[in-house]
Amino acid sequence: MKKQLLLVLFLVCQWGFSQKVIVNDSLSIELKKVKEVSKRYNMRVFSIVKSKKALRILTRCYMKALYKQPVDINAFCLLDTKLKLRYRIAEYVGYKKVAIMNAGYTSKMYLKKDIRNNKGKPYRGMPKYDAAIKDSFNSYIYEGYRNVSVPMHFGSNRRYATGELFSKKKELKSVIYYDTTNMKRFTAEIYFVIDGVNEKRDLELYYGYQLISKLGSIK
Repeated sequence: MKKQLLLVLFLVCQWGFSQKVIVNDSLSIELKKVKEVSKRYNMRVFSIVKSKKALRILTRCYMKALYKQPVDINAFCLLDTKLKLRYRIAEYVGYKKVAIMNAGYTSKMYLKKDIRNNKGKPYRGMPKYDAAIKDSFNSYIYEGYRNVSVPMHFGSNRRYATGELFSKKKELKSVIYYDTTNMKRFTAEIYFVIDGVNEKRDLELYYGYQLISKLGSIK
């Protein structure tokens, strides 16, 4: 009996966040996992979070487009209902089955800032800036909340342009967003970087204006 009880508790801990929500009768989102992850080592994300005052939070969702329509990942956000903060996605990985070492991205990353080299051209090897690609994060207005967008650091200009090897060193950073995903079914690993100092936080995961799940304080 004791072993059976332990097994039940283990299953609850593993799947306590698993729930399914239908958004606008067209998109099924099933939350599978929520946890704090390393700010430095992570097999599936590109960035390193250097701030000691921040936390990196993973939310893993199973996505299903009910009418095979493109899926907009930028509509996800994390609300802190106590601090009145609305966090943008910091990074995203999408895959059909198993993703290893960044394999399986389903959406193209774009820069919010137009970053150019000393010749006025985009740096090679960095994501592109394209104002024609819609970023829907700001399409949703939450009255009384402050939007928080954490930029991704790509390294210095010397890393991307040999012609600037002896130029003044400057850090290349920008908030990012993603193009739509055209797969009907996939797993989305969505990372948020949030304030890690104030533990009175109360987090909720949203897609557009649709509540996906109440997450609490995480820690």
